[in-house]
Amino acid sequence: MEEEKTLKDEISKLNRNFEELVAKKEVKKFRLPWSSRVSKFKAKEGYASICYINENRGIKFLKAPIKEGAIIVDGTPHLATTDYMLNYKNKPFLIVPSWNTEPFAPEKNLDEAAKEKRTTYGYRLLLNVLKNEQMQSKKAVSAGMIFIILIAIVVGVYYFTRGGP
Repeated sequence: MEEEKTLKDEISKLNRNFEELVAKKEVKKFRLPWSSRVSKFKAKEGYASICYINENRGIKFLKAPIKEGAIIVDGTPHLATTDYMLNYKNKPFLIVPSWNTEPFAPEKNLDEAAKEKRTTYGYRLLLNVLKNEQMQSKKAVSAGMIFIILIAIVVGVYYFTRGGP
């Protein structure tokens, strides 16, 4: 039988495959552009890396200082409180669309997904239950049943080869 594969095993397998491809130099790891990286010193001063999404769906990476809970990108102020803050290599990171003053908020997105029932919280549990039910639904044929079937076949063959009663 196959071993049960967990999500953690699948992710570690994908990471190993990716590391092998990087070692062979077939693919490159993603790195923020140099101009948008925030050092530890700059992070302490209140800077954050920003992924800015333009109206034409193009993106650019930059860094900007956070002053009084806001950042200014292309002359437009955007909120930059801890509710919108993400971490990239333990440094502050924001995803800011140009058409909205609010950046991407993980909690808000989670709430919307929960309301629309698009979350993946229960799927792993449901999949485990379904797998267990599938395995239990397959009933093994016991040795006694196989013995009885073999005797019935032998008696039937004997009966038909002798010409009946």
